[in-house]
Amino acid sequence: MALASLVAIAGCHRQADAPGDAPGNLQVESGEGRVTVRWDQQPGLTYWIFFQAGASVTAAAPGVPLIFDAQSPRVVAGLANLANDTQYAFVMNATNQDSKAGPSTPVVLGSTRLAGKIWTPGVPLAPQNLNGVALATVAVSGISTSRLVAVGDAGTLLAGDLNYTSTNPPGVTAWTQATSVPTGFVSDLSAAASDLSQFIALGTDGSIVTSADGNTWTSKAPIPNSGTRMNSLAFGLVSSVTATYVAVGDGGKIFTSTDLTAWTPRASKTTNDLYNVSFPKDTFVATGAGGALLTSPDGSTWTVQTSNVSTALRGTAFGTGSTAAGASYVVVGDAGTILTSPDGTTWNLTTLSPPLSLRGIAFGSRFVAVGQGSTVVYSDDTSNWPQAPSNSGDLAAIIPTPAMYVAVGASGANAVSK
Repeated sequence: MALASLVAIAGCHRQADAPGDAPGNLQVESGEGRVTVRWDQQPGLTYWIFFQAGASVTAAAPGVPLIFDAQSPRVVAGLANLANDTQYAFVMNATNQDSKAGPSTPVVLGSTRLAGKIWTPGVPLAPQNLNGVALATVAVSGISTSRLVAVGDAGTLLAGDLNYTSTNPPGVTAWTQATSVPTGFVSDLSAAASDLSQFIALGTDGSIVTSADGNTWTSKAPIPNSGTRMNSLAFGLVSSVTATYVAVGDGGKIFTSTDLTAWTPRASKTTNDLYNVSFPKDTFVATGAGGALLTSPDGSTWTVQTSNVSTALRGTAFGTGSTAAGASYVVVGDAGTILTSPDGTTWNLTTLSPPLSLRGIAFGSRFVAVGQGSTVVYSDDTSNWPQAPSNSGDLAAIIPTPAMYVAVGASGANAVSK
């Protein structure tokens, strides 16, 4: 009897059998300073990822970095030399409860790369044109969440939580319509922005709506634009202290506000339609028809800059690039027009060939510009601009997010690059 009890107890503590097969369908997707590892995950197993730079790796070898209890998909971040297509080798195995490791997968290779070159289009989000996109950190049930808002014609307001590993839709967990908007609000929305605490959307009729979470929107004081079409909105911290909102429109109209309640018209010194305003680096930059290019340190006093072009200018960004070219402002526009400047005063022209029309530009780790006909171009030195088709349709606006770019455009077009 005693012997039987001992045998039973020993049986209860017998080590579980190791998995008989290696993890299936191991894939490694390249990304900016990171990769995404995916496999066919089975219930009840604990998965291990082993990786190192180079072309080979052995599971459980001394000194090899590992990730324990991984869930698919798993982002492996913090990889070195993200600008240089550095190759990494990955291998996986699994354990069953407290078992020994099962068979290892074949080695799969992946590499780091800068975002902006490879694009994934999403299913159109709406029948309406999407004209602006903004990113902010919002509180959801007490948890900080990075959320995107896309705005467009006929009062279109969409929100989506940033999700690097999501493939359908790409880049976000899901895009959803706003849950609450002002009664009867159907204004065409030309731009979206964030002031770190809320989203702001601008209507072409001068209307302003705001939201703390991207879902519930309320009306603010409209811009007294006297029927002038309003095209763009920017937020900037003047002297790193004073919150300033700037809106621009047709006929060279410029308005500013510090509270989204009182709007003050400003002398822009141009009658050209202004299509875009941004705050890329300690200064507001407004661009528009006929090569219009204006700068302002505070949104109130504007200086007309000499662009030496007559094509419409559509957007501005500032960045250092990933090469030793130095920091630059970059302005893009119609007919492949690209202007660069180290100081916002002296501008140099580059023209794309073919002359693709560009509608927006952003800087994350490199300059990336989007435009008509699924056009995307990117640059690490502000001189060379390779094409990177998005296969999404016309794109109107782009924003950088951590290790990824998100762009939106005509008829609900959307695409991401990572």
